[in-house]
Amino acid sequence: MTAGHHRRMLANLLPGVALPGLVYLLVSRHATVIVSLAAASALPLLHTAFRLVRGRRPSPIGLVFVAVTGASIGLAVWLRSPTLMLAKGAMISAVAGIAFAVSAAIRRPLTRTLAIALSEDGREARATLAERWANPWVLSVFRVLAVGWAILLLMQAGQQIMLILTVSPGMFVAVEPPSQAFVTVAGTVLSVLYVRRKQRLHDDVRLLPVRTA
Repeated sequence: MTAGHHRRMLANLLPGVALPGLVYLLVSRHATVIVSLAAASALPLLHTAFRLVRGRRPSPIGLVFVAVTGASIGLAVWLRSPTLMLAKGAMISAVAGIAFAVSAAIRRPLTRTLAIALSEDGREARATLAERWANPWVLSVFRVLAVGWAILLLMQAGQQIMLILTVSPGMFVAVEPPSQAFVTVAGTVLSVLYVRRKQRLHDDVRLLPVRTA
């Protein structure tokens, strides 16, 4: 994981984590709640369009997220219900949590798939990384990470539902992105700490760079 890898991961996460709240605050000064929520929710769509313009093919998971986002915006505007847009995050968190749990159970952890997709852009680089991470010990590490992320995402979905039921749309947009960012950072830090511990115990696990004297 080089500095370039970290920049690519941040570039993939930023449009859906940090920017929606800022966009909502800016647009809400001149537009209705539904229009403001639609503008904030549309950021992932713009991010995907930008990647297509640059010749980068979006991942299947990204396409599903874009489809859900587009459907939630369309239904919310049509039915004049901002709750539909707010519930999108909780639904995605719940579905993702279940998907991580199922992937761990069938021994095809999504954590490995996502780590490869977020770490490398080129097809050959991804294929090389996938081959290197085919080791059984490495696969077992990714399965544990998938279970951990499943628990974290399901807890996050519960928290998002509670926020939808207890606060206003404006407060939700102000509070939910920092909360989502905290969960993402906390999960990433715990994942890295776990992987570093496994690398110290098992020579076969090589997911993070090892310090040399």
